Amino acid sequence: MNTANPELRRNLWLEFSIHRVIAAPVVIGLIALLFLSAESKEVMNNIAMAAAFGYVVVVLLWGTKLAGDSVIEEARDRTWDAQRMSSITPWRMTWGKLLGAPSFAWYVGGILLVIFMAAGSTMDMPVLRQALLMLCVAIMMHAMALNGSVLAARKGVSRRGAGTILILVLAFLWLGTGLRLLDDMEKSVAWWGLSISKLNFALCSAVAFGAWAVLGAYRSMCNELEIRTTPWALPAFMLFTAAYFAGFPLREIHSASSLRAFFGVMATGVIIAMVFSYALLFAEKSGATEWQRLRARVITQQWRRALQEMPLWLVALTLGVCMALAASVTGGSDNGRLLHQIGTAPVALMLFAIRDAAIFQFFALARQPRRVEAATLFYLVLLYGLLPGLLKAFGADTIANFVLPPLSGNVAFSFGVMTVQASLATALAVMRWRKIHAPEAA
Repeated sequence: MNTANPELRRNLWLEFSIHRVIAAPVVIGLIALLFLSAESKEVMNNIAMAAAFGYVVVVLLWGTKLAGDSVIEEARDRTWDAQRMSSITPWRMTWGKLLGAPSFAWYVGGILLVIFMAAGSTMDMPVLRQALLMLCVAIMMHAMALNGSVLAARKGVSRRGAGTILILVLAFLWLGTGLRLLDDMEKSVAWWGLSISKLNFALCSAVAFGAWAVLGAYRSMCNELEIRTTPWALPAFMLFTAAYFAGFPLREIHSASSLRAFFGVMATGVIIAMVFSYALLFAEKSGATEWQRLRARVITQQWRRALQEMPLWLVALTLGVCMALAASVTGGSDNGRLLHQIGTAPVALMLFAIRDAAIFQFFALARQPRRVEAATLFYLVLLYGLLPGLLKAFGADTIANFVLPPLSGNVAFSFGVMTVQASLATALAVMRWRKIHAPEAA
């Protein structure tokens, strides 16, 4: 480790003191002695489980919060602008925050991890792989929290812990699935025609997603430090995630045609694209300034700079539309009844996202935009819940289907209705843009 990193040195100076360095191992040692003094035949197992639980609390919970607060705290204390203007590179800033902000949590967690491996090695436990899994999951969660912290700072959110709760919820959903996989580690997971032990599969997944999370944090830091990058990482991650999750329903790849496998990846990618489109739409700064910069690059035909200025939610939405078209074409050309019935449903699904993004932009492009997220959520609740529910309650099911068309049944009807809705919402957003922000383009 190169300790010349000023961001890492600063965080280490803030997090460590003689008292904390001495007190942590002493307290942990006393707790371990308490377990050893207990009359139990499974004393080593109890110590290993207690160390693992302590690691989860200290590193996965507390450490994730510290990583999530690292940039937000500086934005609140008005020191982040000075950090951005320093000569430190995005990569050094990223791992300086990633390792420095939760450094004391890593210090305590490292001690607990050693105790877990020492106690677990006396039993029939694959402690090395389990420790690596715990380590990779912690890195993934910290990087996700840091990424969320950078995005929150760009949005002007200065509350401590902003976005960290959501990161923890998402991470524990992933962890809950992983823990169910590890209930019986001797069993195997069927994935893309492969049979992999549950522990090895969870470890490989944690390594892969941890690496993607660190890359995502680095790319967000590049944007925050005004170092423009072309948006290749997000589409690559979306395709990787689509292929990863599609491997579970396509576990018997030898019995599935290559056409069905391609459809599975594309259809899964549509869901992934919608998740990223909505998340980034509400997380990124979006409004007239961003569109003006993009428009200037397009007018001067600076296509690389235009890609660098493109909002990430638009990148996710564009890729989702491409995958939806590919899924619809693949489903229509397949002889399987199920895929043939799906038809244009993936495209109709993406039309929902296009309409909702246009509604968001309509409010964001106001002359003095205020509470854009709240206004958008209000109308989405109306369109997805209140209006269809009230219309159906009064027996106007046909009108309700025009407000919220079902994706099952008559897919062509849903596609047509959503095409009209998405076109209207987009036209309203474009009209507001031309009227207020680009009248010469009208």
